[in-house]
Amino acid sequence: MAEKDQKPTPKRLRDARQRGEVVFSVDVSSTVVFAVVLVSVWLGGATLFSLLRELWLHATSGTLLARPDDRFGELLVHTGETLLWGTVPVMAIAAVAGIAGSLFQVGGLMAWQRLKPDVNRLNPAEGFQRIFSTRNLVNLLKMVVKTVLIAALMFVVIRAYLDTALKLGYARPSAIMVAASHMVLVTFAWAVVIYAVMALVDYAHEHYEFMKQQRMSIEEVRREYKENEGDPTHAARRRSAYFEAVYFSLADRVRAASAVIHSARVAVALQYLGEHDLPRVIASGEGEIAAQIRRFASEGLIPMEFEPALAERIFDEVPQDQAIPRALYAPVATLLRWAQGSEP
Repeated sequence: MAEKDQKPTPKRLRDARQRGEVVFSVDVSSTVVFAVVLVSVWLGGATLFSLLRELWLHATSGTLLARPDDRFGELLVHTGETLLWGTVPVMAIAAVAGIAGSLFQVGGLMAWQRLKPDVNRLNPAEGFQRIFSTRNLVNLLKMVVKTVLIAALMFVVIRAYLDTALKLGYARPSAIMVAASHMVLVTFAWAVVIYAVMALVDYAHEHYEFMKQQRMSIEEVRREYKENEGDPTHAARRRSAYFEAVYFSLADRVRAASAVIHSARVAVALQYLGEHDLPRVIASGEGEIAAQIRRFASEGLIPMEFEPALAERIFDEVPQDQAIPRALYAPVATLLRWAQGSEP
């Protein structure tokens, strides 16, 4: 089998996308969800605290403690309402964030082909090869690094807040909750930073693995080129027909020119119909087309002058069938006077 050492072509990448094969990092989506949920909890912290406070006051009220059997059902209903109002909005936000994280990576892609069962996944040899693949080893390494970083973060946070935590033993419950929530938010905020960095690393690795998987051999590149461009003989015939059509119209344009100027690279045919008209470019080209313009001008006895600087400037700045700009009036007027047989 030929070695696949060529970069994938745009068509190869488009075909892979249609099959549902795209660069996708689970870490990126999970990091987006984690960060969005953390921000939503932080912004809605006062509401959550108020709900928990009401539940606590209800659970420890004198009425409930005096008649627990009669009030137990009411407590369950209150607890369910608190959990509902406290978790459903966060879960909805997490779901939206997960969808947004996926759309950010792959766009609006619907690849139903990915839902078809793949017999190769049932092959024990293929499964064994996937387990011990380079991708899984790299994923294991990333997991170890992430675990070490999170453990280091926990150590730093606990060490920084150890004195504060010991002093909270004599504080009121509300103060304990405020301090604990602050420590948790600080920990999670730094965890988001760690997850974001690891997500970038994971995305870069997934991109590398994807491009490696889509590499092509020389034979595949040649076959794709042949499929796109057709048989070389037919392509040559199409190019020949194109140039014949171009040169046919080009000859008519050059024969109608007042003068032709050229450099070694380009040629420009100018037309001037009189004092009530402006000089305009009626034909221009480079390479083979420039050579044809010079040949048609020579055959048609059109005045032709070697003016490299002026020809290059007009070719670069003035499109075909457009008038000469004011900045070029003087040199073009000199050229046209020469072409008409007048003294410069």
